[in-house]
Parts: sequence; C-alpha cells; structure tokens
Amino acid sequence: MTSEKRILIAPQDILKLGFECPHCAAIYTVPIDKLDRDRIISTCPNCHEAWASDEQPSSENVISDVKIVRSFLDCLQKIRNRKFGQYMRFEITDMVQQDKV
Repeated sequence: MTSEKRILIAPQDILKLGFECPHCAAIYTVPIDKLDRDRIISTCPNCHEAWASDEQPSSENVISDVKIVRSFLDCLQKIRNRKFGQYMRFEITDMVQQDKV
C-alpha cells in the first residue's frame, strides 16, 4: 500500500507575500492585505541588491518582473473575494519530506 501526504492551501490561506534575497538571504514578508501593489519592493531592504526588475525585457511579448507580481496580486485578491475562491486549493511541497530525501 502506498501512503501519500499532500499539503493543500486555499487562496484565503495565503496570508503574506515574501521574498528571500539571493544575495544576503534576508527574508522580507508583507501581509497580502497590507500590500500596496503600486509600490512592490524590487530591492532588498537589507543589502539593496535588486531582486526584481521593473524594466521591460527586450522581447515585446515579455513583461517586467514587477508587473508580473502586480498581476499575480490582483488575481489573488480577486480569487480571495469570489465564492469559487473558497473551493480552490493550491498544492505545495512538503518541505519536511523534501529535507529527508
């Protein structure tokens, strides 16, 4: 018999958006309800290293990192406020199991 453990979260379970700086490993988190989508932090508050770009990539079909984050937050807010958002679930990795491998 196979046993499987899954971790599922609802959009309403997402409480914060966080970033981990690839340079200094500082972690910055902000509650979703307190985020100002017009002022997405794109540099580390600790070491000031850029982690997201507001520049439009050279390809016309690609949008900037900051615009992608803004779009994600807009969609997440809409999903959280819709009835179907109560029934939607996202599966995330089990970090405990991942560390044991």
